[in-house]
Amino acid sequence: MSNEYENLKNEGVDDDFIDELKYLEIKKMLEKADNAVAAAVAATAATGAVPIPFADAPLLIGEQVALMATIAGIFKIDVKKDGLKTLAIAALGVGGTTVIGKTIVSNVFKFVPGIGSVVGGMISGGTAGVITLAMGKAFIEVCKQIKMGKLNDSELTSSKGVNMLKSEFKKQFKKNK
Repeated sequence: MSNEYENLKNEGVDDDFIDELKYLEIKKMLEKADNAVAAAVAATAATGAVPIPFADAPLLIGEQVALMATIAGIFKIDVKKDGLKTLAIAALGVGGTTVIGKTIVSNVFKFVPGIGSVVGGMISGGTAGVITLAMGKAFIEVCKQIKMGKLNDSELTSSKGVNMLKSEFKKQFKKNK
């Protein structure tokens, strides 16, 4: 996991104790990451509610990439912004027609002055929040797998990492929609 744990092991510290330390470290990271996701869900829901049709999409991708960067920082994983953008777009592709359909419908509503803008904003904001929640939870799971040694840092943006994120996103999206 880290050189600190290797040093403890080399000093003869019991493996069970080291495992407990790892567990506590990951638990603390998970709590911080969950808090980051909660804040991002609120922010993206507000962005999605903007009454201007289709104006929210670039902002939402930026907010989701920023969330992934925050989570990577919490888990002490070094990944470049372009890699995060690729992961975010790949995960969004898994939502496919459901996400696209809700986005189009909500943005069409936004073209109708007054009540249409309100209804469209509510649908769009809700969709943005659900997508961000699913993406955040999925990325947390991938980062957890890295910390547990089941995936290497270097594999995060490889097909193995992308496929793991897509799979987790699909699970989370179904759970949270």
